[in-house]
Amino acid sequence: MKRTVLIAAMVALAVMVVGCATAPFDGYKNGPVSLYIGEVRHVCAAGAFSNRGCTIRYPNGRVEVYCARGDYECIAHELRHVADPSWQHDVDGVTLSSR
Repeated sequence: MKRTVLIAAMVALAVMVVGCATAPFDGYKNGPVSLYIGEVRHVCAAGAFSNRGCTIRYPNGRVEVYCARGDYECIAHELRHVADPSWQHDVDGVTLSSR
């Protein structure tokens, strides 16, 4: 029984990875920052408030920004996080200055 559940979980994970790897993105790279435009809901699913976009930072200094196609507010918002990592905002969308 446990082996069947394990195999089913591995198959589900493989399907999810293949789906994420083939997601339609347009990518733009400038130095350590990459901007990906496209279907971002599955990439940014861990976001607490919306799946419009997200910024992912890696220990090696690489930064990836994901936003939905045509969502220029998302691009501006996420790039603000890149330019000023200490920038914060609250749940109401009111910008708080850097600390």
